[in-house]
Amino acid sequence: MIFISLILVVLLVIIDQAVKYFVISNIDLYETFYTFSIGKYDLFSITHVRNNGAAWSIMEGKTILLTAVAVIAIIIVFFLIASGKFKLKLEVVMLSFIMAGGIGNIIDRIKYKEVIDYIQTDFMNFPVFNFADICVVVGAIGFCIAYLIVESVNNHKKRSVVIGALGDSPNEADNADEVDILNELSNSSNEESTSSVKSEDNKNEES
Repeated sequence: MIFISLILVVLLVIIDQAVKYFVISNIDLYETFYTFSIGKYDLFSITHVRNNGAAWSIMEGKTILLTAVAVIAIIIVFFLIASGKFKLKLEVVMLSFIMAGGIGNIIDRIKYKEVIDYIQTDFMNFPVFNFADICVVVGAIGFCIAYLIVESVNNHKKRSVVIGALGDSPNEADNADEVDILNELSNSSNEESTSSVKSEDNKNEES
């Protein structure tokens, strides 16, 4: 699975870098190339911007620190994938998305000292982002959903085992009670038959 994961990472990084190359080559800085609208409402546009910080320009200018943090995060994700801890394929795929997004933006920081962003939401005030950012967000959300599904299934199995184990005890107790009742009835009937035989013998002796 790790081989497939790495192939997916490479493909996503190639897509990210290809789109950024197109933006750099064909769109001037701060120029809007295309706007997607529905009626009179603009939803988003392709606008070439640069960001040397994180989202909303947080930690602006801290390229080395942001790159180091991203590298550490990618290494952690890689070891999580390689560990084989996650059995659900969707979990591994989502981790691959996170890893690819991180690598895509790291390449920008190393190559340009800033990240190439181009997707701008026109209907709300939101930081301009790129394909790598989408990979990270989709990967994080998808991984959480997949993990919750796995945990839910595991908890359901555990509850089934516990309920099954608890369900055996009452049945065994009921069976034991039934056996005891039958034994008591059998003993009482034997005692009655014995007493009746004794009374018959006593009558015969008197006569």
